[in-house]
Amino acid sequence: MMKNADIAIVGGSLTGAATALAAAQAGFRVVVVDQLAAHTQVEQGFDGRSYAMALTSVRLLKALGLWADLAETAQPILKIKVADGSPSTGPSPLFMQFDHAEIEEGPMGHMVEDRFLRPLLQRAMARYETIEYIAGTALIEQSISGSEMQLTLSDGRQISTSLLIGADGRKSPSAGRAGIKRIGWEYGQ
Repeated sequence: MMKNADIAIVGGSLTGAATALAAAQAGFRVVVVDQLAAHTQVEQGFDGRSYAMALTSVRLLKALGLWADLAETAQPILKIKVADGSPSTGPSPLFMQFDHAEIEEGPMGHMVEDRFLRPLLQRAMARYETIEYIAGTALIEQSISGSEMQLTLSDGRQISTSLLIGADGRKSPSAGRAGIKRIGWEYGQ
């Protein structure tokens, strides 16, 4: 059976979930396809990372109505020091420093723990009837048919959509299948 959606998003992590919420708030029917099982996105032990969220990302979460739920666990970024160096040469004597008082009112961003952000995004998606979250399956085939994209999932389901958004990581398989080349380099870190 073919499922229809205005927008299909491959990848249900931070970027995919935030994009799905923005699209749903704008009135679109969204299908999110995530190869990870649903419980792995919300388990407290899933990921020990924290994110330095720029002010624009914080503004996005505010626009989505989510920032109030994160604010008490977030830590403000008031100063940023950018330096260079390596183990063989040591630190460079040159650096740049940014102070929030000189360039912006309030913090330049916030540090946010993954264990608070990821479950919040998942709970928010679950509140929308216009977002269908399909977990534990992967997009294995995509093709263009007229003005629609035809998607086939690893569990056999098919989706027809007007727009496919690849939020499936830096080595995005969906971008690769679409012929979108990745440009990148190693930093030797």
